Amino acid sequence: MLESKLDRVLALVSAQGGWSTVYSAYPGLNEAVSRSNNHGGSPQVPCPKTGDGRTKFRLFRDWSQSGGGYHNDVGALPGGIDVIAFVEGCSKGQALDKIIDICGGDLSTVSREYVQAVKSTQPKGLNEDEKQKRVAKLEKLFNNAIPAAHDVTGRVQAYLSSRGLKTDAKTLPFTLGYADELWWGDGQSKPVKLHGLLGSMTDVNGNRITIHRTFLDSNGHKANVEKPKKLMPPPSYIGGCSIKIDEPITGSKETYIGLCEGIETALAIREATGMPMWSCYSDSLLEMVKIPENVTTVIIFADKDRSGAGLEKAQALASRLRREGKVVDIYEPQQDIPAGSKSIDWLDVYVSLGKQGFPFTLPQSVSVYTGASE
Repeated sequence: MLESKLDRVLALVSAQGGWSTVYSAYPGLNEAVSRSNNHGGSPQVPCPKTGDGRTKFRLFRDWSQSGGGYHNDVGALPGGIDVIAFVEGCSKGQALDKIIDICGGDLSTVSREYVQAVKSTQPKGLNEDEKQKRVAKLEKLFNNAIPAAHDVTGRVQAYLSSRGLKTDAKTLPFTLGYADELWWGDGQSKPVKLHGLLGSMTDVNGNRITIHRTFLDSNGHKANVEKPKKLMPPPSYIGGCSIKIDEPITGSKETYIGLCEGIETALAIREATGMPMWSCYSDSLLEMVKIPENVTTVIIFADKDRSGAGLEKAQALASRLRREGKVVDIYEPQQDIPAGSKSIDWLDVYVSLGKQGFPFTLPQSVSVYTGASE
């Protein structure tokens, strides 16, 4: 039996001392390894790619075998190859080549027998029981939720208004939901029952992978908890997924969609321009989003960050999509980032300047309808 390149690379990693050898080439990952070795468990560390945040990333408890970890903005990175692909911003195939270089550059140093021995001991990711538990929780929340447009409590409308949005909540697409009872917890303190705006995160084929939750208090304002926005733990990898608020719209010659990070930012862009929008949750997931073949034109509304990460990820996405034959434009806010803030996004632009702060508006005949008051 011929071993795959993947099998041989995993064997090479094992022969060269395991994932700690690979991760020692990356300061951010080396920090995660060091803290895991020194403190045990799964200590949280800054993002190993950008250095942002203090608790963005952690290695799985079995990282020495799997190489896997979890990033708050991306979700699970099941194995070491996924982790390296994320840190390098490359494909898994390219990640294999980078790992080979780190481990000496020669796959011929591992025998077929050793490859098979390592393959037989490789962890298989989430076990089936855990996958089914996550699927069950997602289905339970989905089945107990209602479309956000059908909320009669007024909380969804109140939340939109509190963020400076004018969309009539009754016009929201059914990809956004509302839960009247939504439990928030951090695994340490006692869970709190709140309310929530929901967004289905789906893959390129429309399969629901996880649900984004914005926790709300009884007045419809963002809940006063440590992390009022959370993704539910997904049963599978979420790279390439997005919250598809709208269907792509076809004009006279092209089919287009707009992309950004946050749901509220997407709703602001819809109001200001009429553009159909997908929310990608974070700049890392924005970079990885998959676009259907029938979409010909993609408009990326990047966040403007002091670190430059928003524009950097948008440009990386644009390069990939152009290689796929799509027409791509990127727009970044022209306003200065306010003192004391890390970034400014298109929601901030909308709140301060209204429609006048945007580079274009679509003709009404092809615009999404938001019911927004002028």
